[in-house]
Amino acid sequence: MMTKVSEHFGPDSGEAITMRTLLRYRGIYGPHIPLGAAGQLDLILAGSDLAAELAPNVGCSEDDARDSVHSLRAHGMLLITDDGSPWLTVPPGTPYSAPNGEWAFVEKKAEAPAEPVPTG
Repeated sequence: MMTKVSEHFGPDSGEAITMRTLLRYRGIYGPHIPLGAAGQLDLILAGSDLAAELAPNVGCSEDDARDSVHSLRAHGMLLITDDGSPWLTVPPGTPYSAPNGEWAFVEKKAEAPAEPVPTG
């Protein structure tokens, strides 16, 4: 499918970039991609130093760090709060969850964007 998109629209076209992004998301999130959440997380990562800060700590590239952050999100270990800031979390019902088995917010990983980021 990616080959057909690249041949029809060009390998650097918006369509090809979108297809590559969706295929990357599918590898992380599985067949049911939360597009809004994944897109918002990408905007936060683009507007912060989070991937650059994580990469040397785990010995990987920024792209791999970005995918790792998405994986944390996919597994419920990273949530985006209402103000748009990402937090490392402990899901409910796990050994380190908050009292009464609720979400535990552990550490704020980046500030929320100061202003909405334009899309497109």
